[in-house]
Amino acid sequence: MKSTGVIRRIDELGRIVIPKEIRRHLGIREGENLEIFTEENQIVLKKYSKMLEYGDFSSKLCEIVPATMDLALVVTDRDKVVSFSSNIVLEIGNSEINSHLLSYIQSRESYESNNFEKIEIGDHEIEGYFYIQPIISSIDCLGLIILIKDQSFLKEEKQFAKFLAQMIANKIDIS
Repeated sequence: MKSTGVIRRIDELGRIVIPKEIRRHLGIREGENLEIFTEENQIVLKKYSKMLEYGDFSSKLCEIVPATMDLALVVTDRDKVVSFSSNIVLEIGNSEINSHLLSYIQSRESYESNNFEKIEIGDHEIEGYFYIQPIISSIDCLGLIILIKDQSFLKEEKQFAKFLAQMIANKIDIS
């Protein structure tokens, strides 16, 4: 475990302040949830992703979509890839998303590439046409649906991306 050299006092309500530099480094924003657990004699704070709880669900979607449509699918949370289609030859599982993809989460806006292009996910470049749809639940934008194909998207495929994003958001909201 990396030491930061920062010491904080616990207040009368049992609270501590996580230094701004650490929050910025780990991408922890105001209002975000942290998982708290103990490990031997340590208290561990870990970024909590509701999307990871539904990794099996999104993995099933990533199996079904390419089997029924000529599309590849990537599902992310706010930080990294949660699941991806097997027709994406690269191992991008757990790859961190970059600031460019994060901007779609923060803006809550979809994106469609008009040309064949490359996007970076972690250390990998993926080529194709892309349709990116934020997954917006009742509380926050949780991640992205990224559809990839070899040609421009049809209107129905863009609607399908919105449907997938809403289906995941609804599943999370209901739980």
